[in-house]
Amino acid sequence: MPSEIAVRCDEVVKTFRTASGAVHALRGVSASFPTGAVTAVVGPSGSGKSSLLRLLVGMDRPTSGTVEVAGRPIELASARTRRRLRREYLGYVFQRPSDNFVPHLTVGQHIGRLASGAGDRDTLEALGIGDRADHLPVQLSGGEQQRAAFAQALASGARVIVADEPTAELDDPSASGVIAAMRELRRRGVTLIVASHDPAVVRIADVVVRLDHGELAERKREPGAPAVQPGSVGPPPIAEDAEVCVRVRDLVKTFDRAGDAVHAVDRVSFEVRERELVGLVGRSGSGKTTLLSIVAAWERADAGSIDRPGGAPPAWADVAVVPQNLGLLDELTVRENVAHAATLAGSAAILAERVDELLDALGLSALARRRPSETSVGEQQRAAVARALLLRPRLLIADEPTCHQDRGWTERVLDAIRATCDTGTACLMATHDEAARAFIDRSLVMHDGRIASPSARA
Repeated sequence: MPSEIAVRCDEVVKTFRTASGAVHALRGVSASFPTGAVTAVVGPSGSGKSSLLRLLVGMDRPTSGTVEVAGRPIELASARTRRRLRREYLGYVFQRPSDNFVPHLTVGQHIGRLASGAGDRDTLEALGIGDRADHLPVQLSGGEQQRAAFAQALASGARVIVADEPTAELDDPSASGVIAAMRELRRRGVTLIVASHDPAVVRIADVVVRLDHGELAERKREPGAPAVQPGSVGPPPIAEDAEVCVRVRDLVKTFDRAGDAVHAVDRVSFEVRERELVGLVGRSGSGKTTLLSIVAAWERADAGSIDRPGGAPPAWADVAVVPQNLGLLDELTVRENVAHAATLAGSAAILAERVDELLDALGLSALARRRPSETSVGEQQRAAVARALLLRPRLLIADEPTCHQDRGWTERVLDAIRATCDTGTACLMATHDEAARAFIDRSLVMHDGRIASPSARA
């Protein structure tokens, strides 16, 4: 274990003053991050992980306490000094992949503009996206964007890389590539500080810093147990005569990427019945998000047919969506976001009890009056799930609804989705989460835009 300390914080407190009151993100946290080691920062959603990482790279100032980088205190440094530190010594990977990019620059241009001059594609190749160098960020899947963001940090020559959930939106093979790169960087003496729920990241860590409600915790404490223990009670059988809720036939969607035709969805056909929870699995970039967007009527297919509930566009009670970007309105509170569809339909008062039920089930009751920006990304994701479940839609489309959750909250989210399906909702859910297996009825496996395996019942 390296003995030198690259980054240190001492009695760090971070309090945000908001319209809904004070948010105590960190409460007297002291920790050291060794040079040339991987430190995993773990804890439940909302425990303060992202807040701590932003302080360590000088993106925020602590309310009190000290932060040292390479032996120099930075909490009182000027904004210019802290920017220079991030440019010359620290690399940062944001939790939301799209936040890492300038939209009009290609991936290769992002790499080439870095101060180190590392303009070649070696880092992109190492992360399995060497063929994406000439593409814009918007042309990449969420998982590919995250890998490109990590590649950008690696190529900068930074001696300390701070990453917020770098594998959250990646399937296992893609995440393995990122983890392998982290191992190689450690071998070269690079310091990595990584907030993560991913057990594979924690396994390679030299040091684990556990947070709980903004405090340093001796042991990780899981949030409350799920209402139904996964695996103890399997999904109820789907009746053979259950109504088909959505029917897809020979769906095709092609994109032009730098002059090449990319078949994001290639002659895909399937059905989902009422009360059925179907998992859509496959590697990042396999076409899952594009397929979900077409089923949701957010994108138009080039060919094929799709029969779904409701009109065009369908009402939220017919087709509700949990997108990867979550789509919460920051001018509304968490509770108002959850109730938004009911409010638009004039039925918010009628469904007030249902709103309270979902807020409680997904651990959001204490956050109900906060704006989304005053909560963690994991909490925002649970709010997006609650919003989608509120009206018990005929069809629920969920794109990686657990990717920002720890194990305990993953089970709570899946249990809430399963419970809604049991009342009659059909659900198509893209996921690479192993915990989902205990909740879904069957899986569709996508590969290069096609359904690569039969959709037999689980």
